[in-house]
Amino acid sequence: MWFYKEDETKSVFTGADQIENDDLKVSDTIVLLYMKGIDLIKEMYETEQLPHLFPRFLNACPVYKITLPNHKSCCFLDGGRGAPMAADTIEICHALGAKNVLSVGLIGCFDKDLQIGDIVIPNKAYVEEGTSLHYYESIEYSEPDAKLFSQLTDAIPNHTIASIVSCDAVYRQTFYKEALWRKKGCVGVDMETSALLSIGKYLGLSAASVLMVSDKHPLHENDVPWIWDMNSDRRKQLLKQVIDFALTL
Repeated sequence: MWFYKEDETKSVFTGADQIENDDLKVSDTIVLLYMKGIDLIKEMYETEQLPHLFPRFLNACPVYKITLPNHKSCCFLDGGRGAPMAADTIEICHALGAKNVLSVGLIGCFDKDLQIGDIVIPNKAYVEEGTSLHYYESIEYSEPDAKLFSQLTDAIPNHTIASIVSCDAVYRQTFYKEALWRKKGCVGVDMETSALLSIGKYLGLSAASVLMVSDKHPLHENDVPWIWDMNSDRRKQLLKQVIDFALTL
């Protein structure tokens, strides 16, 4: 861990320092995509691209906005990949004045009962990424904002509430580790959720995550090999559910 209680110095640079355009106005609610989906959302909704890029330190990107006739709105953008980019992204969301952050992404599943295309809403994300340990002296897992989580689980049909783990090391997800993760009650693994939830809490943002099973991991070394089977129809259905929910906040 790399958090020091005695450290009262300022960061060398911050999310606020990245913002060069005061006229980049985002909605209270931002949806971060950790899967392909920008074009799918643009097919389903009337969107506008904001005039400035999202001023992330790690790869600035376009920001899109949906505004309903009743003036309810949400913004959406590609959230990046991995915990460091997730932290960078949510820090910028906070600096821009967002209040709610919803992440929508994919999860590799090592649970025998879940299938590709199933939706998981994590109630707990175990921390096996290094980013959160720069924000907390000690943290085993992070949790979504309680109110946003409750609203989200009411809005998204046919989901499973379960624990997951977020891990930096794609090629060190061993059978031994996945067995330990299952003993903790985890059903799958991603790279971002624990950081988004832990840093959201640290910053005072309401954050929650929705994940779709994109691939099944074998439970034992002699089982059927790793399988990936994600398609645009599944993505589109999930994205519509999340955006429709975001537009109610």
